[in-house]
Amino acid sequence: MIHPDTELRFKNPQIGYGVFATRFIPRGTIVWTLCEFDIRIPEPALSNYATAYRDIIDRYAYVDAAGDRILCWDHGRFVNHSCDPAMLSVGPAIEIAARDLQPGDELTCEYGTLNLVEPLQCNCGAATCRGTIGADDVLQLWPALDEGTRRALAQADAVAQPLMPFVRDAHSFAAWVAGTEPVPSSRTYHAGT
Repeated sequence: MIHPDTELRFKNPQIGYGVFATRFIPRGTIVWTLCEFDIRIPEPALSNYATAYRDIIDRYAYVDAAGDRILCWDHGRFVNHSCDPAMLSVGPAIEIAARDLQPGDELTCEYGTLNLVEPLQCNCGAATCRGTIGADDVLQLWPALDEGTRRALAQADAVAQPLMPFVRDAHSFAAWVAGTEPVPSSRTYHAGT
């Protein structure tokens, strides 16, 4: 489920749509969480879908560490990649704002953590753009991603969390914020580990 202070906007013909903040969203805010409405499709079930459905799954679903496809039911499926992402993963089912987001800022994530099936040409425009995004990128990027997550998570208890009622494992999130449990490393999201 995507944060309520966001909207879908057409970005450009090359990228298509994106998700943008409509109000100020401070660093540390949960901006997406896997929710009950999101669809989990196990790898063996993919062949049961007609081509038209498979095209949607291929375009909009991501692959979790178990190899299942996750198709977001809401605008979360339109979150674009950036090599300088606006949101970072906290555990396998939560993304938080990595920095303060102003109205009009695009919510972007790191596709290198999403187990891409094939490499993706990147058009993010970030100064740190890698040019191509691959399924194994997280194996090199995890130290920086984990540090960014730690910095953002340090702000999580000081900001409003409108998505908290939808977080599947609120107990773990609270423990990560409090520092009583270690935050899972982003490298654990890799389907090959």
